[in-house]
Amino acid sequence: MSTARHLATLEQLCARPFPDEGSVRSAPEGSTGPGFHLALLASAGAPTGERAAVAEEFAALREALAVVLEARWGPAEHISLWSAFVRAEEARIAGAGEAVREPWRTLSASVPDALIWRRADRWIALGTAERETEQPVRLVALATAVDPP
Repeated sequence: MSTARHLATLEQLCARPFPDEGSVRSAPEGSTGPGFHLALLASAGAPTGERAAVAEEFAALREALAVVLEARWGPAEHISLWSAFVRAEEARIAGAGEAVREPWRTLSASVPDALIWRRADRWIALGTAERETEQPVRLVALATAVDPP
């Protein structure tokens, strides 16, 4: 898990143009769609008993990256994605409620909170995906033109 490699990926997310309207394209290293890029920075599977420890390691990695990014971009805002997750689930299950726009709906399904920065015309978010217990713990980065929920 190279900090320099993660920083290079984040800079690339800031510069890469978003695709035109159309469907979301997914790959093992992330996904991209209209108005967003979601990148996988790191991933680690863990047995059930060790999952919390791995999630803590990834949270520490996120904080270490945030220190470097704050020196470059200024302070991050820490946001909870819990209410976005609940609203998206209510809309999915009951067919009612407030819809949460992509890519925040997808991010909130696995990331409980995020550090975000505003960079020119886009938001950059860092989060630890730990909510989906059947998936490996992941450190993800999001670049989007869509305002946070």
